[in-house]
Order: sequence, then C-alpha cells, then structure tokens
Amino acid sequence: MSSGGGTSVHITALDGIVNVNSLFTLAVFIGLAWNPKDPSNSLIDDPTCNPGPSVAEDLIAFHVYSFSSFLFSSLIAVGLKQGIRICRSPAYHPVGILCRINRSILRVGMLISGIGSVCGCGFLMLALINVVQIKLGTLGCGSSHTYAAVVPLVIFVPAALLIYISIVLYAFFRINELSLQVHGAGECGKRTSPDNEAFKLAPCAYAAQDENASVSSRCCAQVKKLGQNPACLCAVMLSNTARSSGVKPEVAVTIPKRCNIDSRPVGYKCGGLY
Repeated sequence: MSSGGGTSVHITALDGIVNVNSLFTLAVFIGLAWNPKDPSNSLIDDPTCNPGPSVAEDLIAFHVYSFSSFLFSSLIAVGLKQGIRICRSPAYHPVGILCRINRSILRVGMLISGIGSVCGCGFLMLALINVVQIKLGTLGCGSSHTYAAVVPLVIFVPAALLIYISIVLYAFFRINELSLQVHGAGECGKRTSPDNEAFKLAPCAYAAQDENASVSSRCCAQVKKLGQNPACLCAVMLSNTARSSGVKPEVAVTIPKRCNIDSRPVGYKCGGLY
C-alpha cells in the first residue's frame, strides 16, 4: 500500500484498536486491585452460594490473560503505525530510496492485533462473570440477581464481538476490491494507481529533483514505458508518493526530453500546469 489516503485510514483504524485496548486495560487493572476475599465486597445472604477458592483464582487468571491479550494487540498496532509513519516520511530515508508498505503484511498484522483485542474482551467477560459470582452468588445457586447480571453480559459482549469481527474481516477481504473501484477510472488503469506506479520511477529520484543531474538508463527505460500513457506518467509525477520522496514536478516533467524519447508527447501539459 502506498497511497497516502490508504495508509491514513489504516493509522486511524490502528489508533482505534489502541484506544479501545487502553480503556479495557484500565478496567483490568481496576479488577486486579479489587480484593475478592473482602467480606464487604459480597452481597450473598445464603452461605451455600458462596463461591469456592477456584472462582477467585480464575478471576485473577482471566484478568492476567485479558491484560496480556490487550498488551499484545496494542504493541502490534503501535508497531504497524510506526512502520507506516516511517515509510511515509522522507526524513527517514536517503534521497532516492522509496519505502513500500507491504499490503499483505499490514493486513495480517492488523488481523493479529484485532484477534488479540477480541481475546482480551473474551477473557475480561469471563473475569466479570466470576466477579458476579463472588458478589451475588454462584450460578449453580440459581440466584435471579446473578442471572440478571450474567445473561446480558454473555449476550451483548459476544454479539458485539461478532459484529466487530465481521466488519474487520469484511474490510480486510474487500479492501483490494474497493481500492480498485476507487481507482477504476484512474489515469493508470483499473489494476493499479499513480502512487503504486511511482515506485517504478525510483531510479529517477535524483533526476526529478535536479534538472542538471544526469538521467540513468534505467530511469529512461521506465519513463519511456510509462510514457506510452502520458496521462498516467503525469499522474505518477504529481502523485503523493512522488512528492513525499522530494520530486519536483516542474523538474520531473523534463525527464522525457532529457532522455531523448522520440515518442514523448510534445506540448502535453501535466495537470494543465507543467
């Protein structure tokens, strides 16, 4: 993925995962700070409904599992965000080096981060069920208060997770199709975009910044190939990827002439300006 808009959408999505994880992590810490053996924390009237030690042990274990899942998810998301930002910033790269973000790796990383967040929510739900049992009595006692607290929990949380997973999977598997639809009428055709094609002009990075710099044969070959579609070549030279790598459009448009390409379009103005 190379388009600035696309990576911005992914950064926004990763920010959302991190923010949600942070909120639930706070709930986990509050749960860990709670003492389940404190008699004042219980509202149970019938001693036979008191939970055994295993419920308190499971409560701690589920809180730890939940925290580990949220931390794992957040670290993956933050790592992906940093990778995107580093690749998008030319300050991190020498002139002439372009960073390509691998769409498949980005998608898999986001999926793994989402799975971690879902697992964290699942473990947190199990921990809350144990909290209810400690406060209101075990499920085996059949307390109406216990079931009134647990039933909505086991209905709404899985339903919300199912909706979340469905939306995430839909976005991951349809993003290529949606991207192609957006660029379907683009200058470079249905299967690619000017930002993607800009990576092919990496050998032209120096020549596109200095009009007096020599143009390499590799650069001329790529420009001649793209020049078969002048609209695409212009779109590439004016793309976000080209600009972020330091390309000067007014210099870049002189490359076909400096390469002595006979088939270059004479009098054609890129964007109506260059």
